[in-house]
Amino acid sequence: MDKISALFQEAEEFFGIKIAYGNLIRQHHLKKLRKKLKKLQTEEGITIVHGIGKRKSLLQKKLEQLDEYINRLKKYNKYLHIAGERNSFSKTDPDATFMRMKEDAMKNGQLKPGYNIQFGVDSEYVIWITAGPLPTDTTTLIPFLESFKQTVGHIYPNVVADSGYESEENYLYLYIEKNNQAAYIKPSNYEQSKTRKYQTNIGKRENMDYDAETDSYICSKRKSL
Repeated sequence: MDKISALFQEAEEFFGIKIAYGNLIRQHHLKKLRKKLKKLQTEEGITIVHGIGKRKSLLQKKLEQLDEYINRLKKYNKYLHIAGERNSFSKTDPDATFMRMKEDAMKNGQLKPGYNIQFGVDSEYVIWITAGPLPTDTTTLIPFLESFKQTVGHIYPNVVADSGYESEENYLYLYIEKNNQAAYIKPSNYEQSKTRKYQTNIGKRENMDYDAETDSYICSKRKSL
């Protein structure tokens, strides 16, 4: 986008062509600039040349540069649309997301395109399975429970999961926003929180008094945070 912005400034400086685009350059601004450059080429009778030994005019160079940016912007927009809320995807399988696999033979943390498979178990029986592109377990709990509820029509009063599923969003979903389900999710800092060093750390909010009325914490110096 910085290069595109610089190209617009050069078009105004070298050819006197000004395109009003405000604070954001969109694809139709690029097409408008191209149309004006092509019109200028026709008016001045500038010939488009190709091949070795041919000297390109400044206008031709800027036109080629503009075409490259238009094509690249189309590609970026397509990629962003495919990725959605994810930060990566595979060109051969756009629904897959690059994830760090546990069964890595090279032992060097390679990223590979894959899916996050979630299993729901009740009394040692697998009762629901989902496969999705979300790379972290934290973001899979709500979609998993929602798809199970909508398809099967059953709501479990107790949900048990490991610390990888701990998040404020998941707690709110289970306790308040939806079905008043009890969440048995081990906190990610559970083992650390049992140590003396952690329990005497005055900088930890868990060791401060909480004032629900003002939604604030009281530190060891009795100041509100």
